[in-house]
Parts: sequence; structure tokens; C-alpha cells
Amino acid sequence: MKKWSMICLLGLWTTMSYAGSCENPRNTYDDIYCTNKVFESADRDLNKSYGELRKYLNSEQKTILKRSQIAWIKSRDESCSSEERGTVYVNCNTQKTIERNFWLGERIRECKTIGCKTNSLR
Repeated sequence: MKKWSMICLLGLWTTMSYAGSCENPRNTYDDIYCTNKVFESADRDLNKSYGELRKYLNSEQKTILKRSQIAWIKSRDESCSSEERGTVYVNCNTQKTIERNFWLGERIRECKTIGCKTNSLR
């Protein structure tokens, strides 16, 4: 039983020590892990902003925003991947996601201050 406890503690220690390794990744796998964590956070923020903006929109504006978002996703995916190489560039995805989140934030600010402008949603 002692051996099992030691293995669990070692696994926990390894996991805990890994949590801070994004500042100085030990290898390519750590770097990929950390890069993906940043993208995951940016994507979560984007989804939150998208949902918040929808609260201010009427039915027509929601439809326009949805079309705009789908077009943006297609554009992001095309510019941040290589079909022939089967590669996705996570840093590119992250940057474009951050930029889109900023855009959504500006639409939210606009809706809160002067009202939602339909043409701004395209």
C-alpha cells in the first residue's frame, strides 16, 4: 500500500510542478500544451463575448451576427491552417481569436452606449 501511495504522490507532484512550466517549456510537447491552453482561454472568452452581444440584439441582428461569425470562422480556419500539410497554426488561431474578441467587445460597448448598429455586425 505504501508503494501505491508513493506513486500517487509522485504523480500529483509531477502534475503540480508541470502547471508552472509554461514560462519555460521543457520541450516541444510542453510548448504545444501551453500554446493550446492560451488558445482555449481565448476561445472561451470569445464565446462569452458572443453570447453577451447576442443579449442586446434583435432577431434580425442575431441572424446577421451569426452569419458574420460563421464567415469569420471560415476565414480564420483558412488562413491559420494548411490543408495539404494537415497543419493547424495555433498561434495564428489564437491571435485571430483575440482580435475577433476585441471586435465583439467593441460591438458590446456600442450597444451599451448608442445602441446596436446593424451595419456594424457584418
